[in-house]
Amino acid sequence: MKKLLVFVSIFSFYTIISAQTAVCEICDFREAYVDVQVTTQAQVQQLADRFSIDKVSRNAQGFDVRLWLGQKDYSDFLQTGLAYNLVQPSRWGELTMANTYAEMANWNKYPTYSVYCAMMDSFQTKFPSLCKVDTLLSFTPNGHKILACHIGTNLDGSQCRPQFFYNSTIHGDEQVGFVIMLHLIDYLLNNYTTDAQVQRVLNTVDLWICPAQNPDGMYAVSDDLMGGWGHGSYSTRANANGVDLNRCYPIIGQVAKDSYEPEIQAIMNFFSAHHFVASACFHGGAEVFNYPWDTWSTEEVSHTDILWWNYVGRNFADTCHRYGGSSYFTDEDNGVTPGGDWYVVSGGHQDYLNYYQYCRDVTIEISAEKSPDASMLPQYWNSLKHSLLDYIEECGFGFRGTVTDSLSGEPLEAEVFISNHDLNNSEVYSYLPFGQYYRPVKSDVYDVTYFAEGYYPKTVSVTVTDGMAQVEDVQLVRTQTSIKSLKQDNCVLYPNPASSQVVMKVGKDLLASRGYIYDVTGKMVMDFTVDSDETCVDVSRLHNGSYFVQIGKSLLILAVQR
Repeated sequence: MKKLLVFVSIFSFYTIISAQTAVCEICDFREAYVDVQVTTQAQVQQLADRFSIDKVSRNAQGFDVRLWLGQKDYSDFLQTGLAYNLVQPSRWGELTMANTYAEMANWNKYPTYSVYCAMMDSFQTKFPSLCKVDTLLSFTPNGHKILACHIGTNLDGSQCRPQFFYNSTIHGDEQVGFVIMLHLIDYLLNNYTTDAQVQRVLNTVDLWICPAQNPDGMYAVSDDLMGGWGHGSYSTRANANGVDLNRCYPIIGQVAKDSYEPEIQAIMNFFSAHHFVASACFHGGAEVFNYPWDTWSTEEVSHTDILWWNYVGRNFADTCHRYGGSSYFTDEDNGVTPGGDWYVVSGGHQDYLNYYQYCRDVTIEISAEKSPDASMLPQYWNSLKHSLLDYIEECGFGFRGTVTDSLSGEPLEAEVFISNHDLNNSEVYSYLPFGQYYRPVKSDVYDVTYFAEGYYPKTVSVTVTDGMAQVEDVQLVRTQTSIKSLKQDNCVLYPNPASSQVVMKVGKDLLASRGYIYDVTGKMVMDFTVDSDETCVDVSRLHNGSYFVQIGKSLLILAVQR
């Protein structure tokens, strides 16, 4: 009660509306948008702590704030006594829908659910070597599927490439990104042989595109209709359970819940099964590149890679200006903002992926109107296409490489940490089966330390140039090596200890192999060719001590003693 009284007193300058009128105006709706006005950023944040903010803009007196309210929020909101305007959609009723696949030819309609599914199936049927559809969730509460197209020339995963994820429409009433993602899939597949950038992307990146994270909200009333909000709308911001999905992901610093909405759990499971370097989620209602953190303002906690985020965000927005006109994509700082400086959000998709999945995820608002007329969709595509392709390629820039065992050459899982830089889970990790890592970062010179359990840390200096990939392969040395742990298949050394020469007795499968001798730090000090089943090697140049001998996959310890 104390908290509520404080909240009401802060907003005492508002006219208290009649609760009876409010009930008549709001409470019969599945959900509602309302506009309120406040004078300070702190008041904006108090609203954000209690309700879902849809967008914020400045005015001469302070801030215009649009709130989304689900039915569970109505009573709480009405008790604040805030004066408000119930938001009516600029265009009431349904959007122009494509009822057949053929009607999507000009990309100036929104597809029905059956057409959407047919399009996804057609992509993999027509381009089986470039596209495979993954099912992230077989059945939402309303019986829809969450699908993603895996696109590229590495569908079997046999090659190591940076993984990238695009997804859209976590809010079901923000549908522009849904059609843009379908258009992007179509463009990539149909232009692989003619567009040099498309070919480069598909040859070097493992790409997934999920057009609709919240199909239940998008097709809330009918699989054949979408659009609008409030009373009589066909699409809802929330999922079928009335939940704003972009406020219910795990919150940084809080204990994980026992269960999550099925759509959220599906995305969490999908990311945990992959190693995405970067990703983006598309929204509507504003035009801005909203980068992390959402949980904190930059005054509270600035992202350690803020220079990189500003760089890629500025590139995205400026390219939108180049192809979409100077009036497009100009919200906040001319199209770019740290999320928390706009307004702080807890439980968002973006911060969950950045903090818990070590993925560079960003929220991109691409249309001022949530559900614009279908005739405008080609214009949005032309404005966004180049920015979309450029941002995908960023996942391969910065520095990258492979982390391996210095003796066996086997790939390792390792932490890749930029000294005096990384903070709040901004480090990245190499992963199996390739031991590969990818670290997008702004151009500079960095001291990078590699950590793996059972190995000595190793620090190297790395020079990064914007728009390029610096390759930094690293070998780590074991902290302990026992004779029993070494592989000795078909290989024997004698005499051992040796003083001047040692004989390598090997099986026929190792003939003509290259052999290597390493000191205890992992540095290679000699190499030789196994030219017979008993190859004699001169070790007189080696100092007294212990060495590792590698022949093929066999590893042995050699002692030199005089």
